[in-house]
Amino acid sequence: MGFSTGTLKAVVVHVVGIWALSYLYKNFCSEGLLHAVLGTGHSADGRKTIGDMVPKGILGLEVGFLSGVVQFALAVLYAAYLLLTMYRWIFVPSDTVHHYNTRDTGHHVAPGKDMKDASRYIQQVRKFEEIPPPYPNGWYEVMRSCDLPVKAARAVSLLGENFAVYRGEDGRVSIVDAYCPHLGANLGVGGHVRGNCIECPFHGWRFDGETGQCVSIPYTDKIPKSARIKVWPSTECHSLIFVWYDAEGRDPLFPLEEIEEVKRGRWRFRGRSVHYISTHIEDISENGGDMLHLSCVHGANVATGASRGYDEGWFSRLLVHNWKGNWEPKTDSQSHMGCMTINLTHAILGVRVPLLDVSVVTHQIGPALVILRYKTAFGTGTWVQTIVPEGPLYLRMTSYSYTDWWLPTFVASSFLEGMGTQLDRDVNIWASKTYHMKPLFVKEDKILVEHRRWFSQFYSENSKKFTVRRDKDLTW
Repeated sequence: MGFSTGTLKAVVVHVVGIWALSYLYKNFCSEGLLHAVLGTGHSADGRKTIGDMVPKGILGLEVGFLSGVVQFALAVLYAAYLLLTMYRWIFVPSDTVHHYNTRDTGHHVAPGKDMKDASRYIQQVRKFEEIPPPYPNGWYEVMRSCDLPVKAARAVSLLGENFAVYRGEDGRVSIVDAYCPHLGANLGVGGHVRGNCIECPFHGWRFDGETGQCVSIPYTDKIPKSARIKVWPSTECHSLIFVWYDAEGRDPLFPLEEIEEVKRGRWRFRGRSVHYISTHIEDISENGGDMLHLSCVHGANVATGASRGYDEGWFSRLLVHNWKGNWEPKTDSQSHMGCMTINLTHAILGVRVPLLDVSVVTHQIGPALVILRYKTAFGTGTWVQTIVPEGPLYLRMTSYSYTDWWLPTFVASSFLEGMGTQLDRDVNIWASKTYHMKPLFVKEDKILVEHRRWFSQFYSENSKKFTVRRDKDLTW
């Protein structure tokens, strides 16, 4: 097993840093800082200082003042590095991107190719039958609120659409079709925010963010009534910007609600974990109702990782995750929601450890938003998970972590990292599976049947469809 460049750099930093600190420590215990820095003299008890202990001729320099200064500087830098690392562990939220195509997932890698090549190939040759529409109706994350300051405009492509997203001078977000109806300039690339309007960077046509109507053309007083762009319903929730997508053009069918614990300040943001996944969006949602896969895929402890063979060997059985849960759809005004409850217990060498018990309540809100609340002996929190189709079978799944305000960030980050590892195990399966419109179910799969029935409400008559040609290209 080889070492990455990052690992080797870290080893060098720690070896040099510990070496410098150890010499300074020995000399501070003798005659103090002055002799340690200058590298001169001997300690009161006869011990040598740094200048005496370092061999002559290192890097062509003689022992003495310069070598002492170098060691002192290295020690200071290393101490600062350690303090900065501790600060990040305690206070700075984590931000992790998981790459499927860099892990050993079991695909045969031919000579001269790497994991990325194998991953790309398996996507090209995957067998598909008829596939559901790739963009169900619902709310989808566009970006984080912090990524769009006042008077900023961004170009965003997702859901098979191109959007211009901007924040007006009053702080409100508008999402409109990206292309100006005049000559097709992208309003999100170089467009100027004027008040609550977006101005085309090409000829200065200005469009209102609420109606989409063109309100100004700098070189004419006659503005055609047809000069307008589509405005997409949007909202801000969970410190994220969402767009409403509906194939029938309907207004939002259900609202998004803030998390009370976050609003009151009880839970604070602790980081995010991003996965890029090649699969159909329904596969991910359906996973939430699949209770029977939990023991098979997620039984081995998270310390074994997600690469091939993670569930084999004695270490995977040292600590075992035991899952019990249920999923059911909600009704009436909450019919767009599904609820999953899970009791997770842990056994070390077959003996249950109640201190490690976790209770989870998860709400699926439409096709692309999940609010997962958990309670442990070490604190409580939630993950806000969003699924964004950047292409028909290419998804970005992001988990935003919130925990008790008093919980150290490194503890919250460990929760998020563990969840990321469990998701990696699912990704290995999603990225190489096909989608069966008519799967072979048994009686015990009744929850999956119910979940598919629930999810079907997010498809409608005009939902975009695609087929797979014989050359495996996706066509609309």
